[in-house]
Amino acid sequence: MTMTQQNLGRLLLERFRWFDGSLRALLAAEGRPTLTHAHSMVFATIDTDGTGQAELARRIGVTRQAVHQSVSELADLGLVTLTPDPADGRAKIVELTQAGRANVAAAIATFARIEEELAARIGREAIDGLRAALVAEWGDPLP
Repeated sequence: MTMTQQNLGRLLLERFRWFDGSLRALLAAEGRPTLTHAHSMVFATIDTDGTGQAELARRIGVTRQAVHQSVSELADLGLVTLTPDPADGRAKIVELTQAGRANVAAAIATFARIEEELAARIGREAIDGLRAALVAEWGDPLP
């Protein structure tokens, strides 16, 4: 089966993993902390002013326990801190540390580097078409 005959959802997922793996490898090569895919998902969904662990789990689509594990590891790396949630005494808000914010800034710069490399591999026209398809209004998910 050729790539064009494969399930579009699977292709999107595989290419997302390629992009995420490239990002994490390039950041590690710069001397930044080595992160897992789960760590990357926390960074991709956390708000700049912090986000509750339950909300992170909802956004990522995993259990609270899975998010708790990733957040604990990120805290051990000094990239996030946990502060009490003023709205819920039992919950914690995950906030980026200075090192975490620096990691996010490096990731944003690395996104551009990955895109340029990908454009060299598959062509700028393909990148522009992909971006156009991804920003198009798809409407609500199907029932």
